[in-house]
Amino acid sequence: MTKKESILSAALHLFVDRGEQATSMKLIAGEAECGIGTMYNYFPSKERLINDLYLNIKISYSNYILEALDSDNSIKHQIIHTWKRALEFALAHPRELKYIELFCQSPILEDCVKTETLNKFLPLWEIYETGKEDGIIKDLDTLKLITFVKGAITATVMNQSEMSPEDMDAVVQMGWDAIKK
Repeated sequence: MTKKESILSAALHLFVDRGEQATSMKLIAGEAECGIGTMYNYFPSKERLINDLYLNIKISYSNYILEALDSDNSIKHQIIHTWKRALEFALAHPRELKYIELFCQSPILEDCVKTETLNKFLPLWEIYETGKEDGIIKDLDTLKLITFVKGAITATVMNQSEMSPEDMDAVVQMGWDAIKK
């Protein structure tokens, strides 16, 4: 693991367990076993570290969700595929999920980071738009549809850290039932 990766890992652990206010750069440097100067070489401020870590996690999350997505499949299949992948990622990376939830509405997040993370999910947005155009899913605001299902998945994982494949299928089916036309 590189020094930067060690810092990011330590920051993730501390921010989730202690919160942003109780986590100092000095504490992160200690957890990462690096000097404070080294820490500031990579991240000139705690805000920069928070933004970089958020972006890093969201990129990993979007890559995992959209991996092996086949646009030749039906809209329903594509949506279900992305939700199952979202569940798998969240269950495998609960600390990252909590970090995203802690900071997704934070004023610390820079607009450029928000924009970049949204852009990573554009293929998902396009699937919903196509589904609405084809009359397959409800003709509601796409952001509301995505937020609704994301919220359900997040809440489920936060309350149930382990899920069987049948439980995952049930959650995905509930999501589909909520948005299908």
